[in-house]
Amino acid sequence: MNKLETITQLLVNELTDFEANVKRLENGLQRAEDLRVKFDLAPIDNLVSELKSFQQKETEDREAYVNKLDRKLENAKIHPKWAVITFICSMVVSTGSILFGYIQYQSNQDIKKEAYNQGIEAYQAHLNTFFEEHPKTYEVYNNWNKNNK
Repeated sequence: MNKLETITQLLVNELTDFEANVKRLENGLQRAEDLRVKFDLAPIDNLVSELKSFQQKETEDREAYVNKLDRKLENAKIHPKWAVITFICSMVVSTGSILFGYIQYQSNQDIKKEAYNQGIEAYQAHLNTFFEEHPKTYEVYNNWNKNNK
């Protein structure tokens, strides 16, 4: 029985050790569940406050710029009145001068046509008078004219 007692005693010791380890594990798990992790947010809070102040400053600067731009746009005029009046007057004068030039050109063309027609008529009258005064020359001219056609 010596061996059986030794084996039994070893088994009892192992079971006791196993129960002690299980209890220690339960205690460790209980402590892990009870343990709360706390984060140190002080540096992050500092950064967040700096970012908020930077954002507020940028917002104020942007609003000031927009207000300044709005005031300038309200007071701005696209074109001064004198420039608009001068432009309109110059357009009227240029249109009038172009129209006058066109009318003069057309009148000159009519005068040229009239003068040409008068010249042709005077030439014809002169030829007719010349041929009436010199009938032999008229015959030579007619022969020459027939040969050239």
